[in-house]
Amino acid sequence: MGDGSAALAAAHRYWSRLEDGMNLIAAAAIFVLMFIGVFQIVGRTAFDTAIYGYIDYMEQASALFAFLGIAYAQRTGAHIRMDLLLRGVSKRFLWAMELFAVLVALVIVTVLVETTFENFLRAYQLGDSTIDIKLKTWPTKLLVPFVLAVLWLRLVLQAADYARLVAHPEAPPIAVPVIETIEVQARHEIEEALGREENRGREENRGREEKRS
Repeated sequence: MGDGSAALAAAHRYWSRLEDGMNLIAAAAIFVLMFIGVFQIVGRTAFDTAIYGYIDYMEQASALFAFLGIAYAQRTGAHIRMDLLLRGVSKRFLWAMELFAVLVALVIVTVLVETTFENFLRAYQLGDSTIDIKLKTWPTKLLVPFVLAVLWLRLVLQAADYARLVAHPEAPPIAVPVIETIEVQARHEIEEALGREENRGREENRGREEKRS
């Protein structure tokens, strides 16, 4: 593949592993924070006790699930999109509009990486901390530019792929989400529902056979 597709596919594959790992950490953080929240409520209600510094810990830990999944969402197209106006247009025009949107996002994220890193430096140099238990805030503030840097490189990969698709509209997408038509989405939902029904039927049949035996 002389258009750089092989290198792009390799970069996309390896970078996806980092994004998947970050998204998994975000999901685990949600589970842990929900568990801690339940423990806090039960403790205060039933035992008249509370986790020391609970609010400060929750404020800092919320950055995990708020930011770690951003690059994953961008890769899979899980964020809110306005696809209605782009349905039915030619592929080259579609890829060109997607490229324009990604380039705009790339400029914005570039600015955000710099400003959030400066915010981290100020917090680190000044020893910024939370009000209640004096928890250092710089680790959370460092997380933000790191996540944005991961998102920045994902946008670079998508920009490169969209540029390739503008030049070759019929080529298969590599590092960008594929927009499904309403018909395709409906078919996938039907197949998923039918798959659940089939699995439920198998389980019921298996249960009857076990009872007979």
